[in-house]
Amino acid sequence: MKRFLSAVAIAALFGTAEAQAQLPAGDLRLWLKADSLQVAEDAPITQWVDSSSYGTTFAPRTVRWDGVTPVEEHPHLQTVTVNGRTFPTVKFERNGALPSGDPGVDRSGNTDRLFQTSNLTPGSDPLAIVDGTSMTSFTVFKPNITTSGALGAQAVWALRGNDASLMEVGINPVGRLNHVSYDAYVGYQTQATIPAGKWNVLEYALTEQAPFDPVTFRSNSTEDASAPLTNLPVATNGGVIADRNDGINEEPAGSLEPFGIGGHAQNCCGEGETFAGNIAEIIIYARVLTPAEKDQVYAYLSDKYLAVPEPASALAVLTGMGGVALIRRRFTAGR
Repeated sequence: MKRFLSAVAIAALFGTAEAQAQLPAGDLRLWLKADSLQVAEDAPITQWVDSSSYGTTFAPRTVRWDGVTPVEEHPHLQTVTVNGRTFPTVKFERNGALPSGDPGVDRSGNTDRLFQTSNLTPGSDPLAIVDGTSMTSFTVFKPNITTSGALGAQAVWALRGNDASLMEVGINPVGRLNHVSYDAYVGYQTQATIPAGKWNVLEYALTEQAPFDPVTFRSNSTEDASAPLTNLPVATNGGVIADRNDGINEEPAGSLEPFGIGGHAQNCCGEGETFAGNIAEIIIYARVLTPAEKDQVYAYLSDKYLAVPEPASALAVLTGMGGVALIRRRFTAGR
């Protein structure tokens, strides 16, 4: 006799398959997933914990960089649907003004950010990926707006502050992706722009090749899981960092900057360069990934966020004689 499992059981099976998918091993420094958050819809995010072995925590500030002026910066959980696939995200709101608000009153502020609150001891910060070490990252995000002067520059995430600016997924005022810019004197940006209101799967990497380190961006902003990552050439300095071992791009001992999500920590300038949009996942490695490893991460992310769900007929699970046979299992760990 043929019997079909309930929709709940099917979802559980596929959820388990997805949970078992493995990222490439070795030097995984950060893995933030919105689906790891155990909060209700539209609830404020008080803490986002890294799913890598480091378990780094991120939380909103309660005061501005001056250490005195109160701010309210809680992002919120928002469930979205793309191509019929529903998933949780962290929503960052911003109205273009400097941070403000009462930290005890939700949504009393005018910008949302999360900052690193653990693993900040000098010499032990897993996100202090400095000169001499390569970095490869993947980010799944949707910017609300990319070309408005009202918002100006935006930092989707960054390790950037007064003493050092190591890395940043930024969006400049005309919609180009940029690596660290520092007081407007140093900048590395893509020639092409990214669209607003579209989900992006972005690969951003710094490759150690002393004395010049290439900066690369590859993106899929089509919301089509079958589309490849497209290279976005970086124009400034030929797409290489002239010297990552200087006062701008080197992390000084004993002066660690907190990693920021939805903004960065540079006094003054950082208060205005916050992000408006949604983030679903951030993955950062402290090494170069092989082409096969990059394909593996991209397949994991595109399947998870962009792939059209299987129709009910394709998800039929036949049971009998104590056995279970899946008609098709789309999600595989090694793809």
